[in-house]
Amino acid sequence: MTIIKIAALSSLIILVGLAGCSSSNYDTNKSSNQGASADYRSSNNGYMASTSIGPVMTNPQGMTVYTFDKDRTGTSNCYGECAKHWPPVTAASNAQGYGQMTLVSRTDGLRQWAHDGKPLYTYHEDAMRGDVAGDNEGGVWHVVR
Repeated sequence: MTIIKIAALSSLIILVGLAGCSSSNYDTNKSSNQGASADYRSSNNGYMASTSIGPVMTNPQGMTVYTFDKDRTGTSNCYGECAKHWPPVTAASNAQGYGQMTLVSRTDGLRQWAHDGKPLYTYHEDAMRGDVAGDNEGGVWHVVR
């Protein structure tokens, strides 16, 4: 092979390799799916995950859910910057509560799932099932057990 062909082939291999590593192929926003509507349905095993602190409740996507001490029963007090770090577990417009799972109306027009009347949230730093990085954050955020 000539040097030009070798250089062209090497460049092509490098470009193909770099295309596979492009940052556009990766989700750099850990919480991109956390704020999506969750469709809780009654199930025999509930929505639980084993974690480093024991079993905790999850949303249907498997992410740990939290409550906020500054919320009142049936009312969320987490909006704006708070909701960016603690995305509310929102519900579809046709979702129906059951058992301890209820729905609350948010001032931003969304419906949010609640457990025993306490609105539920995920934490933006939890990246996978079983993460509990937000437990006792600021002394006001707590996993649901």
